[in-house]
Amino acid sequence: MKINFENWDLGALPTIVICILLPLLFYFVLWLVITGCIGTYRMVQSKKWLAIKGKIISTEVNYENFGAENGEEKKYVKVKTYVYSVNGSHYTSNQTLASDSLFLKEFKSVGKNDNETKLKQVLSALKSGEKLNAINGEITRVYYNPKNPKTACLDLRFNKEILLQIIMGLLFGIGLCYLSYYLISPILEF
Repeated sequence: MKINFENWDLGALPTIVICILLPLLFYFVLWLVITGCIGTYRMVQSKKWLAIKGKIISTEVNYENFGAENGEEKKYVKVKTYVYSVNGSHYTSNQTLASDSLFLKEFKSVGKNDNETKLKQVLSALKSGEKLNAINGEITRVYYNPKNPKTACLDLRFNKEILLQIIMGLLFGIGLCYLSYYLISPILEF
């Protein structure tokens, strides 16, 4: 295989954009696929983690409005910080799912995921700007990794949305490979 630059018909600016943009897009695709696979692996492995009692030491609620002007959707994210002890060592964590250390916590729609009492509690705490003190001090079940006790989570469920990230990364990667081949094939001689 030889490279013949005489067949390259694109100007200097498109060539520079291609040489900078394509590697960045490939990096993004790799990031999507790799973090999705690591998150999936962590969630599957967390099913083997051991349960222990922990204590919630603080709860923070971040609140955002999403959407268009007329159809705004109100969403929030709860971040619980908790402590737990394993073999006499004390640890602190704020992971809800085993894969939370890879991503920002996901905002939940108000009213879809909580019952009405919790919803009123969340909204009143948001309006007053206070932390959710009623939850602080609550004893909760913490699942920790026996091989690495500083890694823990509150929920062992498998978040299926992470599969979308892997699928989108793979599809985007296939499209980028085709685009790269289409752009570079004129200068390749077999």
